[in-house]
Amino acid sequence: MRKTIRSICAAAAVAASLTLTSHTVWANEPVWTKGEVTKVDKELGKVTIRHEEITNLEMPPMRMIFRVADPAMLDQLAVGQKGEFYFVDENGRMMIKQIKPK
Repeated sequence: MRKTIRSICAAAAVAASLTLTSHTVWANEPVWTKGEVTKVDKELGKVTIRHEEITNLEMPPMRMIFRVADPAMLDQLAVGQKGEFYFVDENGRMMIKQIKPK
C-alpha cells in the first residue's frame, strides 16, 4: 500500500513539474499586439499607443501611455506609425519590451 501511495505521489510530482515547465516556456515567449503610435514623449521616455487587445495582460483595446524598456526605442517611433508591440506589466507599470515597426 505504501509503495502505491509513493508511486502515485511521484507520478503527480512529475506531472506537475512538466505542466509548470511547459507553462514557463510559453510565458517567456513574447505576445505581440498590433497598435498605432499616437504620441511620442522622448523627454519622459513614454509613448502613447492605440492598441488591440493585449492578451497576455488581459487588457481590452484602448489608447494608453506606456514606458519603454530602452529609451532608444523611441527613435524608431513616429506619430501615425503602426507596428507590433510586446507589452509587459513590471510591478504595476505598463512597459513596451520590444517593437516590430511596420
